[in-house]
Amino acid sequence: MENTHIVTKFDNELNKIEKMLLKMAAEVTSQIRNSGLALADGDEALAKTVAKGDASINSLENKIDEKAIRLIALRQPMAEDLRSAISTLKVSTALERMGDYAKTLSYRVRVVDDFSAMKSVVRSLVETSEKVSKMLEMVMDAYVTRDLEKAQAASALDDEINDRTDALFRELLTYMMENPRNIEPCTHLLFISKNMERSGDQVKNIAEQVHYLVTGELSEE
Repeated sequence: MENTHIVTKFDNELNKIEKMLLKMAAEVTSQIRNSGLALADGDEALAKTVAKGDASINSLENKIDEKAIRLIALRQPMAEDLRSAISTLKVSTALERMGDYAKTLSYRVRVVDDFSAMKSVVRSLVETSEKVSKMLEMVMDAYVTRDLEKAQAASALDDEINDRTDALFRELLTYMMENPRNIEPCTHLLFISKNMERSGDQVKNIAEQVHYLVTGELSEE
């Protein structure tokens, strides 16, 4: 009876942590989308909102980590329960980094007055931010439902993000060679593109945690 009570209490505490993770993921998704919109419209007010919103994400990461570490220390879970507790730490770290990338994008929106010479690049970056947002939603759904196939599908989408990054790099180099005045805005767009690629990598990291939860094995990728 006592053991059943302990298990139930562990499950309840873990569920609370996972709800916090979903809240954190929702905020990060919003940050990524809004940073893309701020870039598209040159919207400094929205960019500032994104920058300020990072504090909430950081706070959630700290709370999640504190609760997860406390849960592991007090309940001393084994096997699948231990994997579940550890994975929350990994996922919160991945989400926090994605929030940082969105914040960095918002800073660059405010540094450059005019990206109009590179409209096609900006349009592509906005599309990429939307794709990364959808990837994150997909992988978090996979995390909650322990759906390995969906996690793998979200991870596979990262190849498209990488291809887009490579294509944008070549396009931006062309703009810089055409006109030295394009060098500064293109440099900022290069950093933005790279950070979006890194956000895609973090989605893959979360997908690896789903693999770990479901199989008990670390992904070989």
